[in-house]
Amino acid sequence: MQPPAWAGNVDTPLSAPDAFDVPVFLRRSSPLAPAPRPTPVMVALAHQPLPQGAGIPADGAYLVGTTWRALLDATIAVGRDISSWITATPRLARHEIKARRYPLSAYLVRAGREVVPSVVYTHGTESSTRTAFGYHVGMTMAQWACQTMGLGPTTHAESAIPQGAAPGWDKTRSLPDLFGTHPATSELWLIEAKGSRRLGMGPRTKGAQQLDVGALIPVAHQKVLCGTSLERRLFMMIDVEGDPPAGDPSNTSDEETLQQDDEALLELARSRMLTYLALSSLPRGGLRVTAVGRPEAEAAATRRAPIRLLENDEPTAELRRHVAPDSGDADIRQQHGLDMLTGRIPGTDLMLGMSRRLYGACRELAHAERRVIARVREERPMYMDELPRAVQRPENAVARRLEGQMSDRAREERAAAAQEYARRVRVEQRDDQLRSVREGFTRGASGSWMHLIDLAPRLALPSEEGFLEAATSDTYLAVEEEALDLDTDVE
Repeated sequence: MQPPAWAGNVDTPLSAPDAFDVPVFLRRSSPLAPAPRPTPVMVALAHQPLPQGAGIPADGAYLVGTTWRALLDATIAVGRDISSWITATPRLARHEIKARRYPLSAYLVRAGREVVPSVVYTHGTESSTRTAFGYHVGMTMAQWACQTMGLGPTTHAESAIPQGAAPGWDKTRSLPDLFGTHPATSELWLIEAKGSRRLGMGPRTKGAQQLDVGALIPVAHQKVLCGTSLERRLFMMIDVEGDPPAGDPSNTSDEETLQQDDEALLELARSRMLTYLALSSLPRGGLRVTAVGRPEAEAAATRRAPIRLLENDEPTAELRRHVAPDSGDADIRQQHGLDMLTGRIPGTDLMLGMSRRLYGACRELAHAERRVIARVREERPMYMDELPRAVQRPENAVARRLEGQMSDRAREERAAAAQEYARRVRVEQRDDQLRSVREGFTRGASGSWMHLIDLAPRLALPSEEGFLEAATSDTYLAVEEEALDLDTDVE
């Protein structure tokens, strides 16, 4: 049997030329009920640009331009928070980044400015693989879409409890995937992500039910159902409950939010723990500092995109014209620039980084997470039998079970119990985490890299080393440009 014509023989890597379009169909309803799936003709005809500004736009069929870097940033930042379990083994963060990054390249290809599933995904691989990838791309695209609408960091519902939630959240089986607070409206968003080869009404209806949390969230909140479908091309269906919030969004900038809101700062630090742990585990000789221009006030206010592409960023270009090749982080600061610590993630085409203040916040959060695990280890030692030795009590008296004596189901239940107990401890220690992260953020902002890592990294300009760069005020991501086309035939 031959694949359909639209699956064809497309095998162009998704990442080049690093720009593509995503049709997004946005509909409101109350109570939340998914809109019918758009027809292939409707998908092909979507052309309306997404309006500038923060928040959820009016109903419509939009064609949203984006980049590979934006998707990579989203896939690294979204998902269950696993930092509690890998703070003692930070090199595993590098492998988790690879596990989140490479499925997108494995099963998505580019046809012009369209992203389409590869014929291997549609016809070659197993149904279980398609299901797993559907979940992964659904979560990635939900994060991307919400970032595009100005939401910022999200938290996995199994990792923490939203502010204002009633007792019982952590005991509810069917929760939304993600939550976050929109900085422009201060409104809590609940997000459910669905994704599959041909996403139909059934899974989306179930997603709407998962968003109906009733009295568990007694405060005002926004329900956002993000559906990602891969048939013919990648597109999204976003269903939102109710009308837009009355009045205009606040003029509070992301910077003001981070300075004033401890909860927002904790969300940001938690969403970037993989990057922090990967950087902290790299050989010291592999760390560099790069100069990034501060975003212009007008550009920051429009919230047009989650990240800035630095090849088109005038503040960065101007800063780098005034920074000598032998400069250090102090020279960048004297030019009122951002001195980002960066490092190449081994085995990938990625270079990741972050600001001093975010590094300081993440470092303190890592210490706080170790305190969470220490308490779990003390109070529930049976949960810790199978963790690496570095996070076990040397005097642990609990007998280790032989590998063959625990079934997969029992192992899964054990892991779930450990996760639930760690979350309960984390909630009890939340004030400590908020205080620690704020202190780390403040010390990082006022200090230097020598204060943070006992090292003054040398300057690097990744754009001159063949990388396409992107950044926010606190995060950095670059992709090796030549690696994007390694599969292109040489004529």
